[in-house]
Amino acid sequence: MKKSLASVILTAALLQGCSGHPGSGHWQAALDSEPVNSEAQYSALELEFDGKGTLHPNKSVAGQENKADLWCVWQARSAITLDVQCGDGSAEKTNVKFEFTVIGEKQEGAFAYTQANLTKEGHVVTVFNRKI
Repeated sequence: MKKSLASVILTAALLQGCSGHPGSGHWQAALDSEPVNSEAQYSALELEFDGKGTLHPNKSVAGQENKADLWCVWQARSAITLDVQCGDGSAEKTNVKFEFTVIGEKQEGAFAYTQANLTKEGHVVTVFNRKI
């Protein structure tokens, strides 16, 4: 009995690790939906299944015009939240930490995660929509 219970728990953990996080995918700033996004620092975020990603600056915002893309790594913190760490590879070793939280709505018996907030130090810096 103990062996079969341990086997079931191990199998469930392994299967969970194989599924994609709802935060992975390609996201685009929701520039027209929120006041915070009228000056969103970032225009797009690509979070690949393998835990890597790219954060694109919003070049139409003052101070972002000459900014380069940031290369990121991410890991799941919870079922809806990712810890995202980004850097630009410069000599200054830019290292920015974010929290990325997907927002879901129940649609036809399942959750569809179509929006997400990128937060830095507790403040939303960009609201994203899933790019389809």
